[in-house]
Amino acid sequence: MFAIVLGMLIVICGVLFLRMHAFLALFFGALVVAAVTASHSISDSALNHVTATITQASGQRLLLGDVGEDLAKKPGAFYVVPNASASTPPTLVWVDAFSEEDGISIATLSQTQANNSWTGGQLVPESKYTQAKQLAGSSPINRVAAALGKTFEKIGILIAMASIIGQCLLVSGAAERIVAGIRNALGERWTTLAFVISSFVLAIPVFFDTVFFLMLPLAQAMARRTGKDYLKYVLSIIVGGSLAHSLVPPTPGPLFVAAELNVSIGAMVIGGIGVGIWGVIAGYFYMLWANRTWQIPLRLEASTSTESLSSPDAINQNLPGFWFSILPVIVPVLLLGLKTFHQTMGAGPEGPLGEIWDSAVSFLGDKNIALSLGAILALLILITRPAMSWAGLASSVQKALSEGGVVVLITCAGGAFGEMIRQTNVGETIAHALPASVGGVGLLVTAFLITVAIRVIQGSSTVAMITAIGIVVPVANQMGLPFHPVYLALAIGCGSKPLPWMNDSGFWVISRMSGFTEKETLKTFTVLLTIMGVVSFLATLVFAMVLPLV
Repeated sequence: MFAIVLGMLIVICGVLFLRMHAFLALFFGALVVAAVTASHSISDSALNHVTATITQASGQRLLLGDVGEDLAKKPGAFYVVPNASASTPPTLVWVDAFSEEDGISIATLSQTQANNSWTGGQLVPESKYTQAKQLAGSSPINRVAAALGKTFEKIGILIAMASIIGQCLLVSGAAERIVAGIRNALGERWTTLAFVISSFVLAIPVFFDTVFFLMLPLAQAMARRTGKDYLKYVLSIIVGGSLAHSLVPPTPGPLFVAAELNVSIGAMVIGGIGVGIWGVIAGYFYMLWANRTWQIPLRLEASTSTESLSSPDAINQNLPGFWFSILPVIVPVLLLGLKTFHQTMGAGPEGPLGEIWDSAVSFLGDKNIALSLGAILALLILITRPAMSWAGLASSVQKALSEGGVVVLITCAGGAFGEMIRQTNVGETIAHALPASVGGVGLLVTAFLITVAIRVIQGSSTVAMITAIGIVVPVANQMGLPFHPVYLALAIGCGSKPLPWMNDSGFWVISRMSGFTEKETLKTFTVLLTIMGVVSFLATLVFAMVLPLV
């Protein structure tokens, strides 16, 4: 636990007090945790769920208990690792077969006679034992570098493609067309609802800060036109965009959490929307109440050119069509959802056509392929705009990858930090410390509170999610989950929302761009996100109990 506390202090103090870049804080935190972790903890963490305890050794039979869920019960080479009190070294044996008798697993040895001293020891596959020893013997920097690469394999391409989609939607005017199209469809009376839906849709491929920058002029134009309800228009953007940022991939936080829990992106998208909608509804009603309670005027004077550009009545006729504009967002979501549905319902029809269908769904529904297709569509929208040259297209891609590259570095460093925490074998320690009655719901509450605490301490919701998952996943692996792991991912996402304050960059973006005072931002933005996070978490608890999906 000392290693974890030390690492978290480095991350939190580095970000909060030293104003260190999040990548450096996470990287140095991971390196320190790796350096002070004992080698036996590293090997023990690598062998979790791939061992079995020998309860009795007699002749050529080994009676097994606490069989790991990932232990392959197949003939092959195994090590018998004595318990800590025994002085004998590990013994290499060959297991001929595994069998079950009265619910007890039995390993039958080939030639080797079992030794009574093996009782209480562990049966470990030879390949896993060798890998664990190699990992424990490697240097701290090599383990951190390997974890960085492993995280990039999971999310690197996704973040790069999402950055390209977002940049192309902004430069081409497609993002503005999406907002205008939704508003026109709902009518002026429902402008705030249009802002909520638009910001939610745009926050899936585009970072929330960018969505806010894009839509704030529209909110200011509407407030200037009506002479009232400025707070309502601003909060409607936050209501829609903020929860998508923490619950719906491919934004980095939910993307990373889903990858760490082996949750498909399609399941995370569906789950994020399913529980997030309740937070959005609660936030929408709080927004209406706050707007009636506090009359916050529009204090910022925009230039005439900005107002005319942003006015809902001055939509540029050269913008791309609505359905063409929304394709880069909709197509990846549909493909990911199709694959999730296909995996749930099973294989397609039999015969050659069925095999082609299964292969096509598997290929097109792959997360990297789906996002890449979305990026291609976004590039097509941009290159077909009047006066857009190939040089301009290259410049937009360059900017997208430059911004996305920083996000990739931060996320990969967070992945390395989480992996180093896992290698301390903290999961087993915490799981044994928790009462047996905690169960799955208790773990959801624990995950939510851990994320909230880290979020309040250091400010960043993404860093909070990345740090919390490193603590929670080992515990979940030790205890097991009575529901689909997507609920644990959603609980962490919900925990990254409550109580944003002065140490959160988003707090200052909202305050300064909107013209709110610090006090006004605290009683509107801070309370709004807290309500949304708590309500979405309560929805997660209800769904986990009523619809466990296991």
